[in-house]
Amino acid sequence: MITVSIFSQEQLYINVTTMHRNMNLEDFSMDEWKTVEVEYHEKVTMKNEYILSSTTLLHYFTSDNSEVVFITVYPSWTAIEEATKRNEELEKEAWPDEETRKAFFKNQRTYYANEHSDEIYITIPGVKALEETDLPLIYYVRTSYFAYPEDSDGAYNDEFMSMLNEYNEAVTHKNDYYKGYYPQVHFYGADRTEFVEVFITETLAELERGISNQGKLFRAHWEGDDRQKEYRMVMGKFLTGIHGDRIYSSVPELNKTIEDPEE
Repeated sequence: MITVSIFSQEQLYINVTTMHRNMNLEDFSMDEWKTVEVEYHEKVTMKNEYILSSTTLLHYFTSDNSEVVFITVYPSWTAIEEATKRNEELEKEAWPDEETRKAFFKNQRTYYANEHSDEIYITIPGVKALEETDLPLIYYVRTSYFAYPEDSDGAYNDEFMSMLNEYNEAVTHKNDYYKGYYPQVHFYGADRTEFVEVFITETLAELERGISNQGKLFRAHWEGDDRQKEYRMVMGKFLTGIHGDRIYSSVPELNKTIEDPEE
């Protein structure tokens, strides 16, 4: 769910916090909400060296139109705790007067309902890195579920990864409609069987074209029924066949992207 250039080179930790807009706030203004979040983003998130990247997504086609999803990427498990401490330090630097600081956060909280949820995922190989952009983008999030076959020590193994990597190299990475692709698996949260794939496009129309193009590229690479059957047998062994779909739009003003280490 994120914009990173070194994503495929090392395992990263992704915290996904789902907040909900306060639907009882009668005078809710998207511009005012964004102004508040941009201020925090610039004064805290952008300056926190333990946060590699961040992305904010809004409901587009999901089961809950109040969703606001904050995705934060960390280099390690311990960096999550370090980032929390650093946030507190940066908040005091940004708003040194305690009353002013309290007022800012009180105002920020008015935009959200009380409930929220947190999930943590880890990255796996296969990323198609998104190039940095100031445009709002479409994020198609597909959640599949691991079947935990008896002959595997865990949710997946080299057999699954080999087939997934072949598919991504032959299909997803060659699909020009997809500007980015990020596969990740459950690490901490409600459902250990989750396998999440994020496909990023510029428009909803390009998402539709991308989905159609996946089928064409798949058939071009796995020519013939026997080859396609081989692919489906492996994926059917490790995945239940059930998946869920969500579509979000991004808020580019709240992006923090990982810098290429060679730059």
